[in-house]
Amino acid sequence: MDAERILRIGEEELTGLSAGIFGACGMNGEDAAALSRSLVYADMRGIKSHGLVRIPSYVEQLEEGVFSPVTKLDVVKETAFSTVLEGNNGLGAVVSYKAVELTKKKARENGIAFTAVRGSNHYGAAGLWSCLLSQDKDLIGFTATNAIPIVAAVGGTGRGIGSNPFSFAVPAGKYANMCLDISVGHMAQGKIWEYKRLGRPLPDGAWMGPDGAVTTDPDKFDINEYIMMPFGGHKGFGLGVIMEMLTSALAGGEFHQKFGGLTKDMPKTSHCFMAMRLDAFTDADDYRKDVDDYIDYLHALPVKEGFQTAKYPGEIEAAYEADSVKNGVPVPYKVLTDMKKTAEDKGLDVSGYGKYLD
Repeated sequence: MDAERILRIGEEELTGLSAGIFGACGMNGEDAAALSRSLVYADMRGIKSHGLVRIPSYVEQLEEGVFSPVTKLDVVKETAFSTVLEGNNGLGAVVSYKAVELTKKKARENGIAFTAVRGSNHYGAAGLWSCLLSQDKDLIGFTATNAIPIVAAVGGTGRGIGSNPFSFAVPAGKYANMCLDISVGHMAQGKIWEYKRLGRPLPDGAWMGPDGAVTTDPDKFDINEYIMMPFGGHKGFGLGVIMEMLTSALAGGEFHQKFGGLTKDMPKTSHCFMAMRLDAFTDADDYRKDVDDYIDYLHALPVKEGFQTAKYPGEIEAAYEADSVKNGVPVPYKVLTDMKKTAEDKGLDVSGYGKYLD
């Protein structure tokens, strides 16, 4: 079945097609490429809910003025190790690339740095930004974002808080860096598209409909009508509340207390980014060796039949990324057909992609 068919396409080729689409929506070349890299990177790491599947939605929001095709960052407040940035309704991924670079620079100069952002939009997979913060293996990275209210309170029947994802990345030595990337909801909203595409029921206990009744039908409602259940009950809900305090409250941004649809009047999104320089606390080589030793310990833990070994946070995603680099990025057939149609609607020449769809 085409819904199950996976294509393998080079990273640069996919980024180029995506950037062309966003360029046709009024974004400059550099920003279109940055947004596209963030989507391709999500697919490379197996995070399909935050990858190229989102292009039609992003295009629609650009066309309807939900967010601006021009991303302009302003510094609101600044110290040697802290910054507050205004995103002026720009693209979340573009804002975040710039915030990450600023945070890394200040952390290297001062040992630790924290950047709070307001006036932004959806920034994609949180793990991308923590991984970028720690990719040179000299910094521990952290990021969080608030989001539109979609998660019910414990015992609630409607929307309460955002899924408010957060991510930590920790440098290792011989291993790929650790990276914990989770939201406080049972599963990412974007995964509903994946279940729709595959024609599969949603996991039990993950979603409610607008009537407050639990549902497993991915086609019963519009995707924006589903209400997410918090993971771990009060634990997930509590973490979501704290992430709101580290993002919108700290940046002087907007709480996402009401949701009237993805419109230009919806509250803008806030993020935060933190980096800690290893050698400001301990010997960096010793730290990375300790991380490697702990990973070895985790790998040696006894596991049940059917499991090869215990995995550390980010290990599976790192393996996906390595495979994508070697063999091409895995892209579902329907995702590429949707990209191709969107590009054609924008007047772009995409005849070269027909070889993947024959």
